[in-house]
Amino acid sequence: MSSFEHALIRTQLGAAELCPLLGLELTWDDVGSVYLSRPASDGRPGIVGGKLYRKRYGYPLNDPEEESLIDGYDLVWDIGYSPRDKEMQLDEAQRLFREITSTGRWPAILLRGMDLPLACWDIRCGYREFPPGTPSDVDHRALWAPYRQPPRI
Repeated sequence: MSSFEHALIRTQLGAAELCPLLGLELTWDDVGSVYLSRPASDGRPGIVGGKLYRKRYGYPLNDPEEESLIDGYDLVWDIGYSPRDKEMQLDEAQRLFREITSTGRWPAILLRGMDLPLACWDIRCGYREFPPGTPSDVDHRALWAPYRQPPRI
């Protein structure tokens, strides 16, 4: 399982355009990876955020038995919390996700471990939190289907 929570966002915007819209700091590492972050909330010590990159994985879009909730989303934001604390990280990731979705601009998913949806938002269906342990695979399609985005052509 991943050591991050992951926000998937459907937008063609890049990090430079997203940062001012979300009030985040943009940084790069030595190899050019892009990071978005901000101070932790409620006076907590530390930073919340992480690497932002174009989604490079998914299931074949032409096979309905292989479709997944993550198909159709463009960006992945690995959300961590420093200092490391799994419960605080989850809380901070959920707060960031609500901030992203409250803008009403982009469909988005919050995942734990890249396969367990925690929450989704899009303009048609609004905001929804999922029961703990809900998988994003085709067997659970009825739960997440309204939030699946069409593939880009």
